[in-house]
Amino acid sequence: MRKLLVRWITVYCLIFSFPVMSDDIIGEEKIALLASLEKNIKEKYVLIDNIAKIEHTLRKISTNSNFLKAESKKELASIMSAELRKHDKHFTVQWRDLTKEPEKQEINEGWFAKLKRKNSGFNKVEILDGNIGYIDFWGLDELNEVSRARAENTLALVSEVDALIFDLRNNGGGSAEMVQLISSYFFDSKTHLNSFYSRMTGTTSEFWTFDKINGVKKPNLPLYILTSKHTFSAAEEFAYNFKHLKRATIVGEQTKGGANPWQYFELGDGFRAAIPIAKAVNPITKSNWEAVGVKPHVDTVSHKALEVAYKMALIEIKKSADNKYQIKDIDAKLAELAELSRNKSRKSDS
Repeated sequence: MRKLLVRWITVYCLIFSFPVMSDDIIGEEKIALLASLEKNIKEKYVLIDNIAKIEHTLRKISTNSNFLKAESKKELASIMSAELRKHDKHFTVQWRDLTKEPEKQEINEGWFAKLKRKNSGFNKVEILDGNIGYIDFWGLDELNEVSRARAENTLALVSEVDALIFDLRNNGGGSAEMVQLISSYFFDSKTHLNSFYSRMTGTTSEFWTFDKINGVKKPNLPLYILTSKHTFSAAEEFAYNFKHLKRATIVGEQTKGGANPWQYFELGDGFRAAIPIAKAVNPITKSNWEAVGVKPHVDTVSHKALEVAYKMALIEIKKSADNKYQIKDIDAKLAELAELSRNKSRKSDS
């Protein structure tokens, strides 16, 4: 069951469907599409208590002027996606022209295909003045030999820092197993991070830190996680786990609010829907961040989050620093940041 759930969380399901001839759509096809969508949601959507509201939304869509006027299947998919996301941000309706070869279909690149192609999402790793590590990554790749090595190499570069900042401000999520791997570097003992309940199987799968990692564990390293309103899904899990385990300070904005792993289901005529089929269950809160997001410890606008966290980290590590040269670096950087802040304040006042 665990392997099945991980597959739902980390990869797209295989799709089998019949070819369609054009992007035009008529009234009868629209009604059939809505019926298929409603049936799939009723049978598979994880938040059963919300299904009645979603069905009401679908009935309203059927009389919506934009829906009635839509002549393009792409346009229709976009309209339905926008309405469904009011209930759950993981909902998506997509149309593909299946008469074309897959590489010629006008659909967005898959999330994990993009992560695989772009260094598993790791954008930047840096050692900031004062010996503070900084890792910026925009996604959490599915865990395999290549992505594991990329994560291990990134973390190795910050293995000797005195504090570490994870930048998730533009991170759209991905794999719960990658969350497991990275988290395992920052807990000494085996730690329960999160669980996922699956409606389809009626089972709950637990995600714990790994016993062994390729590197050094840093259970006492000061950690800071930067968030924004764009931080989503598994990236939110990463922040939520660390927050409630009291292992990191969250700095930035309240996150987007998507806690339900999803799977694609065929609706017919080239349409498919991403429907959330499981939900996160945190072992501490017994809940999750669905619809509400992760609230930071330190609330600040996204573009100031790094500066705020950097100052906090410098002040924190200075408390235990015993190298006079490092202390000098810290003081110099704090003075530089203070002057930068004053200059910004003067400009805003003028």
